[in-house]
Amino acid sequence: MHGRTVLRTIRFGPPSLLRGSLLAIFFLTGALIGHLYAGSCGQDAQAALDQYLMDYCVVYDAGSVTIPLLTCAAIYFGYAALLFLLGFSSAGVALIPALSGVFGFFTMYTVSCFVRCYGRSGVLLAMGILLVRLLFTLPCFFVLAEEAWPLSTELFLLSFGRGKRSAPVLYGSRYFLLFVLCAVILTVGVCCERFLTPLLFRLAMDAVL
Repeated sequence: MHGRTVLRTIRFGPPSLLRGSLLAIFFLTGALIGHLYAGSCGQDAQAALDQYLMDYCVVYDAGSVTIPLLTCAAIYFGYAALLFLLGFSSAGVALIPALSGVFGFFTMYTVSCFVRCYGRSGVLLAMGILLVRLLFTLPCFFVLAEEAWPLSTELFLLSFGRGKRSAPVLYGSRYFLLFVLCAVILTVGVCCERFLTPLLFRLAMDAVL
């Protein structure tokens, strides 16, 4: 009965088309900037980056690279924790969409760097590294952003509209339970990252080479 009550509390309502579209636009804009930035590197910087990626792939393919647990946890939980906290701040009205752009930037920058180094095969290598990560972090990011952004917007209106344009901001149990659910999903993602990503990357290396 208790589990059923929790599920009712965190059940997903109809998403806001406008809000979701805006977050997606910021993500894609950041991705575009990341792609352009990767292509704007000078020859010396590009050569150094190419050598770094080739050395990284050789070491990773040999099975000598293991992402430290704390680093892996920071990668997975960083955006989620920031989104959750920004839901309690009026600054989140601007920082949440900006964070979506940052997420898109670093994701596409990584892919673009591999493509510039390895050509089209670089997409396969990049997906070997990012596929598991994005499978877990991307849905959680947008779910939490959809919840945190309107709360932050209400706080902004309450703070700068002298309370006349917005009712008091109420944080129900759904917001907290949703964060806990995402935390559980991301924990599973960390385990999958440490065990599956090296395997997927070696498979990608075999396919490329």
